Amino acid sequence: MGFFKSEKGTVISEMFQLVGQHATLQSGWSYEVLLFDDHLLIKQKVGGKAQATLNYSQITDVFHGYKTEIVNRPGSPIKRAVAGSLLFGGVGAVVGAISADKDKTKKESHLYLIISYTSSTGEDQYIQFEDTRMYKGKKLANTLLQLCNITHDTAANNSAVEL
Repeated sequence: MGFFKSEKGTVISEMFQLVGQHATLQSGWSYEVLLFDDHLLIKQKVGGKAQATLNYSQITDVFHGYKTEIVNRPGSPIKRAVAGSLLFGGVGAVVGAISADKDKTKKESHLYLIISYTSSTGEDQYIQFEDTRMYKGKKLANTLLQLCNITHDTAANNSAVEL
């Protein structure tokens, strides 16, 4: 079986990066989420045997959407000084270095898949993945909602949802 082929018997599968902690899965690793006819399987794709299985009756909600945050990036006096010296010589280097004191802000968006479920002990828990590939994540989330018989407002499902 090839690296990017689906496992036999799956309805759909996709790769995600685990965010946060889980009892049997390690944060930061890539996991494949595989949907079968009667259960969901999460397994580590490379470098390990970690996996988790959920029956669709355990899953209480599925979310697939964006979280946007504003990140401060400090200015680089070295870059600005070099650019200033190339354009205007020594005076340009000084002015460039001084002007780099300002922080710059940038918007960063991340796409997440969050699966809420009831554990075998009866506790409400969730597994959070970052959808770094942005390939079949939305389709997998919609298929999972159908398999679990979970309905959401149709207006929310047709557009990108933000956390």
